[in-house]
Amino acid sequence: MVIKQVINNNIAISVDAQGDEIILIGKGLAFNKKKGDDLDTRLVEKRFYLEDKGLYAKFKKLLKEVSVEDIDISDDIISLAKKRLKKDLNESIYISLPDHINLAVTRTREGLDVKNGLLWEIKKIYKEEFSIAKVAVQMINEKFKVELGEDEAGFIAFHFVNAQLNNGMNTVTKITQFIKEILNIINYQLRITVDEESLSGFRFITHLKFFANRIFSQETYEDGDEDFYIYELVKERYSEAFKTTEKVKTFIRNQYAYEVSDTEVTYLTIHIQRLLTRKTE
Repeated sequence: MVIKQVINNNIAISVDAQGDEIILIGKGLAFNKKKGDDLDTRLVEKRFYLEDKGLYAKFKKLLKEVSVEDIDISDDIISLAKKRLKKDLNESIYISLPDHINLAVTRTREGLDVKNGLLWEIKKIYKEEFSIAKVAVQMINEKFKVELGEDEAGFIAFHFVNAQLNNGMNTVTKITQFIKEILNIINYQLRITVDEESLSGFRFITHLKFFANRIFSQETYEDGDEDFYIYELVKERYSEAFKTTEKVKTFIRNQYAYEVSDTEVTYLTIHIQRLLTRKTE
């Protein structure tokens, strides 16, 4: 194979038999090489080809900003996720995950500990993604000699969830409309305006996004025995927010023929309560 572009000593771009650009990664692969030189294919450890040309251009830029180790561990983690989830993942994860890992490792080495405000929901609703993310964190810790924890596993789990979402225009439009409808109900019932720039607003919109995706994918969340106590506690403690959630539940049942589980009611109520708390601050 002939080099089309050298990114660094370990990464080069070539062209495959079909005439498509392909990114090749390997230790010393492009050392002392230049455009037009032959590549030793025995040194190739990873091959990347993205069908989305826009993402491919972003990926090439990313290669100049992150390390080979970031790309390498991301590819291993993505392969693990695909195998465990038995689903295709959007190609965008090949950009978002290594970029995130690079930032997470840098933060940790600088002593910056970032808390995940949605960790509880992620652990409960996206159990399989979180389970894989915990393995991913172990892999990252071993490779980079750092100590990332559960908060980071939650962030990585989000990448798996996002990569499974159907980002077609029709779905995006439906999710956007859904969020608008729910916000209208909350604004009317509680006489508040959700500040999407606030932490509570961001959490709430994020929760609605994934909630909407489950509805449109007809994915139900099964209530567990351990969830009943929390449901009853939230119902009693956050009565105003709970009543609003019941309005939302009725709307979703009538409009989308989806039965919201008690566990989902619990999470939604907690988010609405945060909005109420923000209002009184």
